[in-house]
Amino acid sequence: MSWIARKSNIQGDIWPGLPKRLQTFMFFKIKKADDFKQRLRNFVKDGGITSAKDACDMKNKIFAAKFQAQQSGRPAKIQPLPGVNIAFASTGLAALGKFTFNEGAVKKDRELYKIFKRNQLRGGLFGKGMYDDLVNEGWDDPQEIREQYKRSQNRLIDGVFLVTASEEDTLTSQVNSIKEHFLKEHGSGDGDTYLISKDPAVEFTFTRQGRTRPDKGKEHFGFEDGISQPLIEGLDEVTPKDKEPKSVKSGLIFAGHEGDDMKQPEWAEDGSFLVFRDLQQLVPEFDKWLEDNKHNAPHAATSEDPKEKLAAYLMGRWKNGTPVDESPHHAKDEKLFKSNNFDFHPVQQHDKCPFAAHIRKMRPRGDLDHDHAVIIRRGISYGGEVTPEEKAVQKSDDKKERGLLFVCYQSDIRNGFNFLTTRWASNHHFPDRKDKFVGEHGPGIDAIVGQRLDHHPPRSIGLPDGKDPTEARVQLDRWVVQRGGEYFFSPGIQALKGYLTDPSDYPLELTGP
Repeated sequence: MSWIARKSNIQGDIWPGLPKRLQTFMFFKIKKADDFKQRLRNFVKDGGITSAKDACDMKNKIFAAKFQAQQSGRPAKIQPLPGVNIAFASTGLAALGKFTFNEGAVKKDRELYKIFKRNQLRGGLFGKGMYDDLVNEGWDDPQEIREQYKRSQNRLIDGVFLVTASEEDTLTSQVNSIKEHFLKEHGSGDGDTYLISKDPAVEFTFTRQGRTRPDKGKEHFGFEDGISQPLIEGLDEVTPKDKEPKSVKSGLIFAGHEGDDMKQPEWAEDGSFLVFRDLQQLVPEFDKWLEDNKHNAPHAATSEDPKEKLAAYLMGRWKNGTPVDESPHHAKDEKLFKSNNFDFHPVQQHDKCPFAAHIRKMRPRGDLDHDHAVIIRRGISYGGEVTPEEKAVQKSDDKKERGLLFVCYQSDIRNGFNFLTTRWASNHHFPDRKDKFVGEHGPGIDAIVGQRLDHHPPRSIGLPDGKDPTEARVQLDRWVVQRGGEYFFSPGIQALKGYLTDPSDYPLELTGP
């Protein structure tokens, strides 16, 4: 398949990303599969899903508007450009008759087992779901998970619509249009005159709202977000600089492409697994910790701003995006803002960037021969700014929650999101073979997303102080609370108006968990 065809089949949030200032995640439960399939098929055929080609066209329009505004000396006019994507949890595919949790029963029927081997989406964590994976077998605290994300007989999440826009009116209009299409009584009219079906095909169970912050491009801790995305062979036409990570096989992100070892069914080609993670950020507490510990950091006495230097050590970048590996002492060189031209060499030293800095944990670069755990991130912040009252008491107000609605895509959840968070971020001894330089406790935990249980060693990170092994190890608090989420599959557009909306593969009694 040509890349032109793929761009028309790939959903646009996966690549190149949907332009957005605002985003609504519309979680839904399928109630009448046949009716839902027909409505979905018509929705997709009418251009309701934003493809990668559409998203590229949208970004070109935004670029053109900015260029024209620059030429005329006027502010650029905001482009409305709404976007819509859809993804399904394993329970959603099961509701469509396209996924079974009862492999044992299916194997007893020769014809059904042939269908299973040909069409069942592979990947054990997808079928298990995030709650079972990260609570029952992982490190999430069930007491901190929002009720909506907990699996029960009255499931709330079969799928999610991702709706994006740059203005409130545009977003509201797009959300209402989706509701109308999937909820209205057949033949009941359009717009304000339609009637909601008494027996709807779908129930929209809850929503999560995201918006970019006034400090554009930065997440709530104040760091530039969304930079250093992997370059995809065949899609990104940018040539990496000398020390930048090389382009990766598209199969690390997309099912059925070169580099995807999952051997997914044909219908899944050009799709990608979506991980949605609801992360609360304790911003006043983070700022207080930085203030309390700024003088414990190495070289604090010689730093112009020891608090910002300590924050940069934890992230691996200064808040404006400047990499610590390229500029360890200040963040004043505009040429280095958002730079990606570094590889942590020499990798056996951490004179500049700590081994356990967030960006080094998530993408070790020179520490690995090649990238194998790669994700594309598409998250958005939620909640308001820190209030004067919160700043005064240095504590988050429970009624004014803020954080990140984290979204990432990969062709294999276990080798992508799960691997990054459990094997690397939460592992005190990754990167490997660094004890000579940081002591027996290892490089430390990822200060931003690393997780520990009560019986684990305390959270800590080793910082560069010019000594081998380093004597500068600081104890960390927790500033990110995992509130739950779900694993989804974001199919190709052809699958949405073909296989997934075709008659069921399995009898309903053989699909459910």
